[in-house]
Parts: sequence; structure tokens; C-alpha cells
Amino acid sequence: MQNTNFVKYMKKLNFVFALALLLPLFATSQTLNVLYSFRTYYSSNSNYAEITTAIDANTAKIEEIKSGLWAGKLELTTIICPVSNSDSAIYIDKRVIKSPEVKDKNALKNTNIMDIQRMALDNGDYVVYFELKDMNTTDQPLQYRDLIKVDYPKNEVNLSDIMLIDSYKKTEQKNAYSKNGYDFVPYMFDDISEDTKELKYYVEAYNTDKVFGKDNYCAIVTIIENISTNKKVDSVQVVKRIKTSEISSYIGSIDVSSLAEDSYYLTVEIRNGDNILYAYKRHPFYKKSKIKMNIENLDIPSTAFVNLIPDSTLTDNMYYTIPIASEVQKDFIRKNAKTATPSQKRYFLYQFFKDYNPYNPNKAYEQYMSAINYVNSHFKTQIKEGYETDMGRVYLSYGAPDDIIDEKFTASSGFQKRTTIDQQLNPYAPDCDPDGVNYYPYQIWIYHNTPFGESNRKFVFYAKQSNLIEYFLLHSNAKGELQDPYWERTLSRNTLDEGVEGKAGKQFRVGHE
Repeated sequence: MQNTNFVKYMKKLNFVFALALLLPLFATSQTLNVLYSFRTYYSSNSNYAEITTAIDANTAKIEEIKSGLWAGKLELTTIICPVSNSDSAIYIDKRVIKSPEVKDKNALKNTNIMDIQRMALDNGDYVVYFELKDMNTTDQPLQYRDLIKVDYPKNEVNLSDIMLIDSYKKTEQKNAYSKNGYDFVPYMFDDISEDTKELKYYVEAYNTDKVFGKDNYCAIVTIIENISTNKKVDSVQVVKRIKTSEISSYIGSIDVSSLAEDSYYLTVEIRNGDNILYAYKRHPFYKKSKIKMNIENLDIPSTAFVNLIPDSTLTDNMYYTIPIASEVQKDFIRKNAKTATPSQKRYFLYQFFKDYNPYNPNKAYEQYMSAINYVNSHFKTQIKEGYETDMGRVYLSYGAPDDIIDEKFTASSGFQKRTTIDQQLNPYAPDCDPDGVNYYPYQIWIYHNTPFGESNRKFVFYAKQSNLIEYFLLHSNAKGELQDPYWERTLSRNTLDEGVEGKAGKQFRVGHE
């Protein structure tokens, strides 16, 4: 494949709702709607990860538990393993979660069943496996996995992960929501409604006394940054002076009423008296607003690439940016690409590539168009341009893979080993006979390092019509991409049982044989 350095200039703009890229995570099975939220923090005893699970009670099956009383009942299994050894569990928890008991089974509408888990973890990267089963149905359980990073060096200024708050009050009796004298109900969504005027949040600062001195002061600075442009919103900022301590808790709020509809970071910083930045944490969110993206034809240099694009191809050029555009940009393109004026289209394209490479948007555009020409040539189908395919989108986002495993036709896997994780989640599932395993044609793309700071990331594509015309993304271990723990069963046309590792699974794990 042609190599391109375009993605090295790029910042990942895709703000993905309800996917693993951003937390909380939203997932669904046949019936259950579930939100997971991860947060890490430090204490004098240990580092901790906190996992909050919110289940839409209206999507759980409600059964009569005794005369006149109704409730839902679910089983949640959580397994945590080090990324370096994802077959070795260091935390396993299986618990039953019950809804409130109600006299009217319709009374649980608009109610969440909440669960909070806290576990001590050393610094490191971890993979988390979830299984949620509605015990009142025979539906297949919801299964998902994601990553948690814990990084709290001793004697260094640091911040906990930011928690958005729905509400809070002083603790009267300690419970699962209690922390440092308050009961916090977390806000579990990453989209902020049009009517929301301020964001409330909770954060902890660590070891400021060790770095700035006891009985001294430092500043917690809260700002809003645009994810697409990485620029600070100058009109929104909160500065709070706090006394240094080993652990300082802070409840804050920030005005978001003036934000245009777009994707943002809530960024909290620790700065000393000389305004030097020592640590920061970010929490992404999407603000809905009546204030929309400004596309006025502002100053564009005479040498800008957009001045050389013919009017007849401006619309196509806008559609070409969809694979790497933010959700707001995608929405604008779909609604306006065909109706906007040529000057508006030129401004959109110029600003789009200027955001990626402020110093040389012309170069960013040239490199991206080179990649577009490549994917449109190599991945085009009878009904899709190459950039509209899964392979084209991954190529444009991540660049050319470092290695490709190409298996057009593979009949038998030759393996029948079940993974340890699958044995723990499904202890009674049988091993699989390796004979007769029949894969769809597939490719595994391998990236040693991605433009987004991840290493050893892989993408499994398969031709589900077996005609090699188009390959679809089936599974990846890259953050924010499609993840299916039992992708190999689908790839094998259901001839491999769930959790049984075949040839493709081994290739995904270790590369070429």
C-alpha cells in the first residue's frame, strides 16, 4: 500500500457518542440500555478505579417477586486484567443488581438502576471485561470490554479524573455515593443539553503540599477547549485559589451557556503562583446549542489551496473529509454541502485543514487528497467510493498499516483452546472441534504505533459476501473502534464456539505465524 504521512499532522477529531473513545460508554443488548463510567483517583492507601453502571430500568424485564411487588434483577460480572497479560485476572466480581421494588411495574419508567464498584489498582494499563445478564429473560448477556489507565506517581502534583455531577449534598449517612463528606450523583452522559447553563464537576488535587510547600497556596484553573481546534474558549474560565495539601477536593461549576454547538474538553489545571502549569486532566463533552458553527467567508489567503479548487468539485471535497471530521462537521456537511455557496464551502475546507495544520494547511490538504486518491482507487465498489468504505475510513484515519495478514480463503483453524477470560465468563461452554472451521475471507491490518498514541493496534476486516468486493470492519483493539469479544465466531460463520481461539484469533494476538 502507498504510505502517507498525512495522519501524523492530524489531531483526532472524531467525537464519538456511545462508543469506547469517550466515557461514559453506552451499550445495548436486545433489551438492555446501559451506561458505564470509569474514573480513577488516588488515596493515601492506594490508587483506585471507580466504575459506575447505570441501567435503564425501563429496558430490564420486571417480574412479580411477591404478591403486589415488582422488580428487575440483573447479574453483573466484571473482570480486570493487565493489558500486558490480558489472560490473567487481578479482579473478578459477580454481583446481583436489583431495581427498587414497586407496586406498579410501570413505575420504573425514567429510572436508572445504579451500581458503583471501587477497586484498588497499581499504576498501569488495564483491560476491563463486562457481562450484564437480565436474570428475568433468556436473552444473551450484554458483553463489552474497555481500557483503564491508572497513573499517579508518588510525590508529584496530579489530579484525579474529572467527574461531572448531576447533583450533590452533604453526607448524612455514608453510602456508595459518598466521598469526602458529600454524596455525589454522577452525570452519566457526555452530551450536554441545550438548556444547561453550567457544568458542575468534582476533582481532587494531589501532593500540592509536597511540591509547593505546606501552608502554601496554588490555583485550580478550569477552562473549556474546543476538541476540533484544540483552542481555549477565552470567554470561559474559572480560577480558584486553594490551600496545599496531600489531597484537596474541589467542587466546581463553569458557565457553558455561550458555547456554540460542538465538541469540547472540560480541562482542569493545577498552576503555581507564577502561573506555571504542573498537571491537568480533561473530560470530553458535546454541547447542544442554538448557536451553530460560523461559516462566514472570513479572510482566506490568496495562496490558499481552496482558491484552486473548481466550484464543480467543492462538494465532493467536503464529503471527502467525513471520515476524519467531528460530529458537528459531519452534521454540517450532510445538511449543507449541496446548498452552501462556493465561498462558504471554501471557507469550511480552509478552516478544516487549518485546524489540522495551522502552519501549512495547503500541505495538510495535499497529503489528505493523496490518501483520498489512494483509497478511492483501491477500495471503491460499484456503489461506494473508497473513502465511504470501512477500509478507506481506517486508512484515512490511521494511515497505511505497517503489516497486513491477508487470508482470502482459510478452511480449518487447527486450534481449540478457550481463553481464560471466556472460561471465567462462560464456565460451562464446551471446547470446539477444530475440524470444519470455515472463515470468511479476511484481512488483519497491524499498526505498530498509531497517530493517536497507541501501540500494537489491529483491525480485522472481512468480506461477508465472500466475493472480495468489499471488506467490512469486524473488530479492533484501537480505542473508540468497533470491538466484539467474539468476533472470531462471526468470522468463522459460527463454526467456532464463542471464546474458542482459531487461526485468525492467534494471528490477531501474535501476528504472522
